[in-house]
Amino acid sequence: MFGFVYLINRKLIIMKKLLLIISLLFISNSHSQDLSSVYRQVEEITLKEGITEKEYLEFEAFWKTVKEKHIKEGKQIGWFVWKVDPTSNNNKAWAEYIILNVFANKKQMDAMFSNPPEWYVNEIRTAHKGKTKRSIIKKYTRETMDNKYRGKSVIYNNKGLAGFLAEGAAPAKGIVGYYHGIEQLNEDYVDFETQYFAQAHQESGSRAYWELNEIMSRSDNAYKPVTHTIFEIPNPEFTPTEQDQSFTDQMMLKYGIASRKIHGSLKSELALYAW
Repeated sequence: MFGFVYLINRKLIIMKKLLLIISLLFISNSHSQDLSSVYRQVEEITLKEGITEKEYLEFEAFWKTVKEKHIKEGKQIGWFVWKVDPTSNNNKAWAEYIILNVFANKKQMDAMFSNPPEWYVNEIRTAHKGKTKRSIIKKYTRETMDNKYRGKSVIYNNKGLAGFLAEGAAPAKGIVGYYHGIEQLNEDYVDFETQYFAQAHQESGSRAYWELNEIMSRSDNAYKPVTHTIFEIPNPEFTPTEQDQSFTDQMMLKYGIASRKIHGSLKSELALYAW
């Protein structure tokens, strides 16, 4: 009996480790979406004064049901709510939450955000019909229309340029990722990221997930200098090994770093998702 219990516990531990190592951010329902073709809307959120984490995440959990409907119907391919570590960016985190809506292409993204408020109200009612009390539906619909929770919202519409995901990846609550705002300094920047840094991360196994995006448009209150973003999830089981760098690697690293400026980075934890 003891041996049986031991085996069960061991399997649970292994499964838990696997979930913590691997994450998805952005793949389609069929899990075969080309990461270089997706579009991502990033919303950086600061809550209104007095709003608690519990209140806000309950509100977003209500919206998760709507997002699950949209994904099932092929209106988008993913939705992720990340809670920002306030100590990020040398204790100068510029947002409290990051929401990522992920789309198969620009047409799909534009279609979602061109809808009038009435459309979203109907989507809420349809998604929650038979699942949620009417009083709760009315409460969160009203709070959505009144913008109860967001004190500041900054939006970037991004085109995916490259990315990789560890084999067998799946989302898991609690996974930690890093969001970087980057300014391209010369015309070689994207090539350095895609042809050198990304390959090095993937071959070494240091990242469970990595993506590069170009910012196509942004809200008026968005930070202007950044041209690209990177989101990456380190592999917590990766152990670096010391080895001499070749001359080629030294030069690639030197000029690759010189091709970009990182304006800030946010450490964040996956709080909610639908995919």
